[in-house]
Amino acid sequence: MINVRCLGLVLTLSLFVQVANAQWVIGRYAGEFLSLGAGARALAMGGASIASPLPATAGYYNPAGLAGIDKRSVEFMHASQFDNLFTYDYLSFATPMQREMSGAVTVLYSRVGDIPLTRLADPTQPLSDGNRVEVDGQTGDHEWAAIASGGRMLGNGWNAGASAKILTKSVASETAVGLGFDVGLQRMIGSRTEFGAVVRDITTSTMAWSTGRTESILPTVGFGGRWSAPLKAMNADVTVVADAETRFETRGEAEVISAGPVSIEPRIGAEYLISKTVALRAGLKGDRFTAGAGLLFGSLAVNAALEDHNDLGLTHRVSVGVVF
Repeated sequence: MINVRCLGLVLTLSLFVQVANAQWVIGRYAGEFLSLGAGARALAMGGASIASPLPATAGYYNPAGLAGIDKRSVEFMHASQFDNLFTYDYLSFATPMQREMSGAVTVLYSRVGDIPLTRLADPTQPLSDGNRVEVDGQTGDHEWAAIASGGRMLGNGWNAGASAKILTKSVASETAVGLGFDVGLQRMIGSRTEFGAVVRDITTSTMAWSTGRTESILPTVGFGGRWSAPLKAMNADVTVVADAETRFETRGEAEVISAGPVSIEPRIGAEYLISKTVALRAGLKGDRFTAGAGLLFGSLAVNAALEDHNDLGLTHRVSVGVVF
């Protein structure tokens, strides 16, 4: 228990120092693609998965969730967002290791294509009716993240984990590279209840561009809980999850709850699992409704999720996972 308290104190102090030092070098939305989620099961429930992520998504949501797993797992997800203007893919592999430790490797990739490049008809002259902007080609935006994670059991129901991630971006002929770290805790209370906490980009991740510009990704603090119970009379199980994601930057219309430079996004969700085979899910991610379903065939799981966006249409996500 003492070790857990010390770790929590270190994380809190580190977060405070990093936020204080990084307030003048914030690149707003610099790491936005890292907040798009992983695994259609979690995303159908509002993206609330800090307390009890599946092993193959623990490297993304909370590396402490890797602790104690006894089987390998793989998960792949494809997302089509905003009427196919944007695509996003996720692949992860998790495996048990020695001495109550487990590890995972995760790769994320996002792409926005067909971005027009423009220039003035005569670049030496100012914009005017006779010197208009014209399209001079097309480019794309590509973002990658490679994450290595580990989790370990601490005893008395406590688990801890950490992740290191390499980030890359490219737009037209310019590129950026960055490095970041996440840490997490998980507490299990019996078999029905779990709590979790995670700090992402705990050291303030920095993206260094080939242009000489740098963008900093401030830490994000998340807390979550999970409660589940069997419904024996209906041969079903019900699970309820809730998260709160706190960011230390203003986000304009994307904010749900805000106080000065701090914004909080609540996430809630529920799952109704019938005969350990068919799952129905729904949730809220901020003020956006989510829903989905899943089919479990032994060690194979196929899940789908939808997220509604008032202005940009539905986001579709499909994931396939295997445990072996």
